[in-house]
Amino acid sequence: MAHKSFRNLSLAATLALPLVTLAGSALAQEIIKISVINNSGKNMTALYMSPPDKQTWGQNELDGIAPVPDREKVDFEWNPADYGGSDAGCVFDVRAEYEDGKSTDLYKIDVCKETALNFK
Repeated sequence: MAHKSFRNLSLAATLALPLVTLAGSALAQEIIKISVINNSGKNMTALYMSPPDKQTWGQNELDGIAPVPDREKVDFEWNPADYGGSDAGCVFDVRAEYEDGKSTDLYKIDVCKETALNFK
């Protein structure tokens, strides 16, 4: 009897494993929609994001996009997996750079909860 129960438990665990894997991959593919608002008084020329534990910034998210003028916004769709996968989760540091060479950094922003980033 114990052998049969163990076999049923093993079968249930084996059948459930693909569902757990599928759920994990679905979470990894979650797309974050967020607006970046430029309230800096100057044109925003670059936008970078990086997991907080990284010492370097990611690629320029504005690459191929015209600079974002003051008082304007741009909408983005980001896949967290592109910026460090499960190590990064939803929390990122974000940097905006401006035409005068200055920058503004926002630290430990939860992009899964925020709908807009306001750079001043």
